[in-house]
Amino acid sequence: MDATVPVSRTRYAIVHYHIFKNGGSTIDAILEREFPGRFATIHGSDPDAALDAGDLIDFLAVHPEIAAVSSHHLRYPKPVERRTVFFDCCFLRHPLARLYSTYQHFRRSDSPALIARWARSYDPPKFAARLIGEAPHLVSDAQVTQLANAGAFVRPADGQDLERAAVVVREMALPGLVEMFDESLAAAEYFLRPAFPTLRLEYIPTNVSDVGRSAAEQPREYWEGIWGKEVCGRLLRMNEMDLELIGRMRTEILRRLERVPQAAEKVQELRSRCGRLAAQGEGRASAAISAVPGGEEAVGGSRAVRTSGG
Repeated sequence: MDATVPVSRTRYAIVHYHIFKNGGSTIDAILEREFPGRFATIHGSDPDAALDAGDLIDFLAVHPEIAAVSSHHLRYPKPVERRTVFFDCCFLRHPLARLYSTYQHFRRSDSPALIARWARSYDPPKFAARLIGEAPHLVSDAQVTQLANAGAFVRPADGQDLERAAVVVREMALPGLVEMFDESLAAAEYFLRPAFPTLRLEYIPTNVSDVGRSAAEQPREYWEGIWGKEVCGRLLRMNEMDLELIGRMRTEILRRLERVPQAAEKVQELRSRCGRLAAQGEGRASAAISAVPGGEEAVGGSRAVRTSGG
């Protein structure tokens, strides 16, 4: 017998698990550009909602055109579905840099949320001390909790949580570090090519904070200068699992880069594309400004800077 079994074509979907203040706005901009009309951001019905694999499967079932999804509310584990291959992406960040970026974001914000009021009222040490005292879920191994326990904080993370999160990192299609942004994307572009042969991951940084990608290289004294010596010491103790996970993420990214032919050249080539993309963006912005009577003076004498999201 020679039989043909009718089956639907295998579907490929990129899923971005967007952790707040971890470079996710830039990733979203890439996906929106690369999948025009086929990219979606999904949210729960309230700010504290959590979406799981079943919610994502249900959404994709009624939106067959979607090829890339991003969500602040979506939680691991990633879905398992017949006929669909999920390429998951998640970026991590040095926890003290992430906290400072969070502080800066809410300090600029007019949000009525309690954390925003604290940010507007306190300097960094007092802000962090307030979170330590009243909102430990925000400052205690938050990224390990996100990957290992679907974001549910019921106790301090321990070694078993770290190991579960490390498995997620090892199995991730696109593992990323804010501190190794270009290296992460260069490796991803190479290994995603069989499924997405035309995918290009050059980018224009979106919503960049003052604490950049060199955070992991900063000495402890740098962080003590931001948070104060006592508060910084407590923050480091509360984020030992996050720091270990970031080390493992770095190891995984480097492991993959070692398997990319001419990896250094590919990273540099990605950076060159980023530069050209930024130059094109500046050219379009200049043309738009020149078309407005009064030029830059028409928008208050300075160019707008996008600060929301991240």
